[in-house]
Amino acid sequence: MKKMMYARLQLAFLPVLVPALAATPEPEPAKVFVSAARDSEWHSYRRAYNAARFFEPYTRTRPLIQAHMQIRPLRPDVPMEGLRVQLVGETTNVEIAVDDIGRAVLPMIKAAYDEDAVLRLNRQKDHYAFSGRYSIREKPDGVYSAADLKAACAQLLDAQRLSGYRFRLLGKRCAGVKFVYRRSDSPPRVVHRDAGGAERLLPVNEGQPFENNTMGLYKVATYRFADWPADGIVRAETQPLAIGTLYE
Repeated sequence: MKKMMYARLQLAFLPVLVPALAATPEPEPAKVFVSAARDSEWHSYRRAYNAARFFEPYTRTRPLIQAHMQIRPLRPDVPMEGLRVQLVGETTNVEIAVDDIGRAVLPMIKAAYDEDAVLRLNRQKDHYAFSGRYSIREKPDGVYSAADLKAACAQLLDAQRLSGYRFRLLGKRCAGVKFVYRRSDSPPRVVHRDAGGAERLLPVNEGQPFENNTMGLYKVATYRFADWPADGIVRAETQPLAIGTLYE
């Protein structure tokens, strides 16, 4: 059992971090207390902590985007409802909120790092993975200028390239952004208003919320830059789960 736990703690928390963390010596195995079913999904908090630190400079200098810990399904048919993450160590027991698209803000707790605590998901293993996720910051009032959406897409693409996805994104450019909603929800209202005050609804279709195709299908209101005036405003009257990017 000890060997199995040690092996799982060596799994990479974020694919984008492999180059950055390769030079860091592996931490010595520590005592870990896990009050969970033996087959629950869990990952190393140290890996997650280092990943969060890795992302900080990319989001600090790009204020229109954000980075989260992402609970990602390994198949499109795996449900995302009701996910919960618990941080558990020798002296640590913290519930971490997970939003409706699987994102969570990791608490930075030194004691949990020192204890080599684990992140325990309330799901059986081999159905989900812990990774990282860049997305565009949602605004409480739902109002976005065309210029800000273009800048946010550019910031996100740049951050992805610099933090490990340079070759996968080679030749890609920002074509638009995606306002993401649950597939089961009523049709969302996302409105474009031009400089003259004329308003039109953005088209809504089923699609992937992010670049990863294991997330399943969502309702997506797509704002393609080339299809709209450069000086318009987009108003998300229905608050989105997330705002992703569209590359071509």
